[in-house]
Amino acid sequence: MKKLITAAAIALLLAGHAAGSSIDIAHSAAAPLSLVVDGQAVLPGAPPFHSGGTLYVPARALLEYFPTELQWNNTLKQLTLSTSWDKTILTPGSASIQVTYLQTDGGYQDDLDAPVLLKAGRVYIAAATLDSLTGAVTELNPGGSRVNITPGSLSTTVRVPAAPLAIAENNPKVRLYAALKDGNTYKGFILEVNGKKQHFNWTVSRDYSHPPQLFYADVDSDGKPEATVVFTLGTGTSLVAQEVHVVKPEQWKEISVPAADKAASAVVSSSISLDKNDVLLKLELTGLKPSKMTLRLQDRAEDGLKYFGSKAAIGAVTYYSVENNKLLADTSLMVGMTESVGTLKLEYKAGKTGMELGSIAFEPDERGEAIVEK
Repeated sequence: MKKLITAAAIALLLAGHAAGSSIDIAHSAAAPLSLVVDGQAVLPGAPPFHSGGTLYVPARALLEYFPTELQWNNTLKQLTLSTSWDKTILTPGSASIQVTYLQTDGGYQDDLDAPVLLKAGRVYIAAATLDSLTGAVTELNPGGSRVNITPGSLSTTVRVPAAPLAIAENNPKVRLYAALKDGNTYKGFILEVNGKKQHFNWTVSRDYSHPPQLFYADVDSDGKPEATVVFTLGTGTSLVAQEVHVVKPEQWKEISVPAADKAASAVVSSSISLDKNDVLLKLELTGLKPSKMTLRLQDRAEDGLKYFGSKAAIGAVTYYSVENNKLLADTSLMVGMTESVGTLKLEYKAGKTGMELGSIAFEPDERGEAIVEK
């Protein structure tokens, strides 16, 4: 293929069905393959097949990934895929496509991995073409009876997956589904609680190594359990970013939760100074259980205040959890260039307009524990 097609063209590219024509190829006598898109069986009347050693899949399956309008021209024997920004033409028997931009003049023609085919009144494309143009992954199962198409890093799916992304450990009827997967992003979620479902416009990155967490517990002490969803937004060296959503399923109302770093910053003050060969970090925590302490970082004065700064940083690493009907958060306290000295441990409680900080405590790390001066 000469080049990868732009995202706009991809959205139009590969879907459709059509009436029969002289290019229509013969049916295979072998048992038909089944097609599974994003975990769900689709298009039983348009099974995949092999032709000349090439695996073909129905182009209409791409409607599961890319919402677009289709129009078959029976005179020209062409399938047009249209959006508000361009049109793409697929012609059975041809190994190329024609893309025309609608908002600006121009367009281009590009080669496909194999010719477009017409079988039993439906347009088919090579699985390799699907993979290279959309980033989706097309695989034949080990038994050779089923073709699985799953989204890749560039793919979009408009399906609600049959398998939930998360299930509450204490209640299997509390589930979280992705409403839309757009490339590396989840755009919207469906929360299910005891058979009822509601859509929420939460947008987060798709991180396969850190799936969403789902809890079902009475975190606001009103006698009724809430659904608490925790998303990991990103990870890196000395960095973990999470966000939390608490939903009252009776009204499908999301109640506000102050982010852990902001809640901690409002009640924690710090200052850094030099004491001969050492660095002193003074902390003061206000709130329900006020406390003061000093951490002495021994033999670190040579690094200087230019390295340590004037105060500690809060929130580079944050984790949320629910335990014993309590919404909790751990958020880091760091000095210098992402040097951890301990963890601020938060417990939330119900407030007038949502959840609010109930209590906070500081837990030094192993290195700092022996040098705390209260």
